[in-house]
Amino acid sequence: MAQTGSGQNRTTSSARGNAQSKAQSNVQRKVQSRVKSRVKRKVKSKIRKSPIIIAILIILAAVAVLLYSYGEQWFGISFFGNDKDDKKTVEKAPAPKDGEIMFHFIEVGQGDAILITSSAGNMLIDTSEKSADDKLMAYLESADVNSLKYLVLTHTDADHIGNATQIIENYKVENVLLPDYVSSSDVYLEMMEAIKRTQVNLILIGTDEDCEQSGYSFRLGSLVNTVISPTKQYEDANDMSIVIKSEYGDTSVMFTGDAGKKPEGDILSSWSKDTLKCDILKAGHHGSNTSTTQEFLDAVDPSIVVISCGKGNSYGHPHDEVMERLQDKGVTVYRTDMQGNIVFKTDGKTFTYVE
Repeated sequence: MAQTGSGQNRTTSSARGNAQSKAQSNVQRKVQSRVKSRVKRKVKSKIRKSPIIIAILIILAAVAVLLYSYGEQWFGISFFGNDKDDKKTVEKAPAPKDGEIMFHFIEVGQGDAILITSSAGNMLIDTSEKSADDKLMAYLESADVNSLKYLVLTHTDADHIGNATQIIENYKVENVLLPDYVSSSDVYLEMMEAIKRTQVNLILIGTDEDCEQSGYSFRLGSLVNTVISPTKQYEDANDMSIVIKSEYGDTSVMFTGDAGKKPEGDILSSWSKDTLKCDILKAGHHGSNTSTTQEFLDAVDPSIVVISCGKGNSYGHPHDEVMERLQDKGVTVYRTDMQGNIVFKTDGKTFTYVE
């Protein structure tokens, strides 16, 4: 009886083990089946979503390309650091023939940089903002400029002396004209260190006895350059701008830096209208309403006005009231934010627009 019971127990135990094994196997198959089913569903879901995701990515890529290519044109904003126009190779700048002088108003964004070229040498008025160094240096290279008789820095604002140090250190500069005005900015201090280090001849323009004053004249060959302002010592850096009238034969250009209403008024009381009359006027302060008053415009009486300003600049330059003033006056206006680089040449008799 004991043996029979033992055999029955073994049989029962074996049956239970088989049943458990089958049950585990069934569980594993169910789990595997569910896993496979879930994987299939996820794969199918991804497959179904893939065209949508791909379409979205294509649309985003197309939008990015359009913003990169036309963002600045449409919105006045450069997207994704798009500076392809800033760094593109500049074509060969026009060169003056014998007896000609050329005035190049370089497109440097929101700043000033004006190159004067002649057979007697070169002169540069202002050096733009540091961020525009690629444009400025590329243009000087395109004009085969490696030396300057004169570097005129109208005043100490960064958008006028931003690349002065680089110019002084990398070009053969004979003379630097600078207003008698001290700034604490890094760009100014670096520039003064460069002037000291290179021992370039520094000509200060101001009202002190040790400065050259209003009326000071210097020549670039046959081009006679006369300092018109400052006639007084001003507290504002813009008002201390060196204003120069350049004359060649019967033709003339006036460069005003950022001089405002105060110095313009003092110029009118210090100089005759015959002296101030010119053919081309570089509008003061990028066409701001702080400059180019009606009285000053009437006295200078230009036929052409050039405005150097950046496309879509945050200052709104040139201001509407100045543009209306120029329109009412009937002058021809050229703008670097619209035309890019602007070049005039003169033979001493007439001016011709080159590009």
